[in-house]
Amino acid sequence: MNTVVVTGLGMVTPFGLGIDILWDRLLKGHHAFRPITGLAPKPLVGAPVDLSLDTLLDPRVLRQTDRFVHFGLIAAEAALSAAGNPHRTVSSDRMGVVLGNAVGGLGTFRDGTRTLADGGRLSPFFVPAFIPNMAAARIAMAFQIHGMNLTVSTACAAGTDAIGIAFDIIRNGRADVVIAGGAEALFIPEMVTGLLQTRALSPVAEPDEACRPFDQDRTGMVMGEGAAILILEREDHARARGIRALARVLGYGSAGDGEHPAAPAVDGHGQRLAMATAIKEAGIRPQDVDYVNAHGTATVVGDRVEWTSILEVVGPVTTSSIKGSVGHLLGAAGALEAAVTVKILEEQMVPPTVGCQRVDPLCPLDIVHESPRRLPVKFALSNSFGLGGQNASVVLGRI
Repeated sequence: MNTVVVTGLGMVTPFGLGIDILWDRLLKGHHAFRPITGLAPKPLVGAPVDLSLDTLLDPRVLRQTDRFVHFGLIAAEAALSAAGNPHRTVSSDRMGVVLGNAVGGLGTFRDGTRTLADGGRLSPFFVPAFIPNMAAARIAMAFQIHGMNLTVSTACAAGTDAIGIAFDIIRNGRADVVIAGGAEALFIPEMVTGLLQTRALSPVAEPDEACRPFDQDRTGMVMGEGAAILILEREDHARARGIRALARVLGYGSAGDGEHPAAPAVDGHGQRLAMATAIKEAGIRPQDVDYVNAHGTATVVGDRVEWTSILEVVGPVTTSSIKGSVGHLLGAAGALEAAVTVKILEEQMVPPTVGCQRVDPLCPLDIVHESPRRLPVKFALSNSFGLGGQNASVVLGRI
């Protein structure tokens, strides 16, 4: 089977464009949270993307597509550029797109229902603007990619599942290069209020206190939005192009809890299976995992189930979460966290878990908090666990 590497990263985050600004803010222990009003019955904080997209995309594309598509297109262009623009030289039939998305273009759908309620007419582009596959489809259109084009909708695990599926596609010889990742736009009242009703969102309205993964006083997650794209490529193909690989993708595991629509299985069986499968597929032992990029949403139950699952599969490994910095990007979260894990493998440095002030005394893991930590990382595991009991993990390796 083919060896798969990462050759480019691109992202739109609440901090701005690209890995450099995100990495800088993570190392400094910053968060992107600010008060949001008018989206829920009570004041909350969130991490929306605050960028002018007018100069970044064709005006026609802006008009015809939802915000999550905008994020995906911008991130894909940046990732392709970082990877040496393979779409310009590689056969279009040997390139593909696999993107994760949880909810599609809810903002566009909401606007359409208002238009109809007011007696207006919908654009012919209304449905093609908001359906979940449109980010992947528009990326293929923009860069003339004719290979496999897939959209994965496994809630919060979608970005990680997209990377895992892209990995399998290349490993099995069905493509040479795949654009993989996730894109999500979430800040509308129905989404924010709905998640608040599940008790997953933190009710704390103070940005510095709202999202505290693995902290003894954690109260829930904070919403973010954006996109992250990784260019996955056959290793010998990248070498022939003269492109430096950033990391290897070594294993992927996916499993379902089959229990509850909004809460993880208390015994963590789906999480354990996803992690164990990824580790086995990578051809390494559990004790070889040097670092885990946790799902780490800062919910009381979710963090506890995850740390128990990690302990049972890997042991008391060094672990961190970036959600205390950028929030939860749902279908894009796993892709962004995998991209940060690539950077951790490159730099041999783990950013702190922002918001974690006092690690829960019941947590048996080595949680990186307060400050960055220099750490030799050869193999890393990145976890994503979603609504509906969707669990996905990938193993990444240092070049």
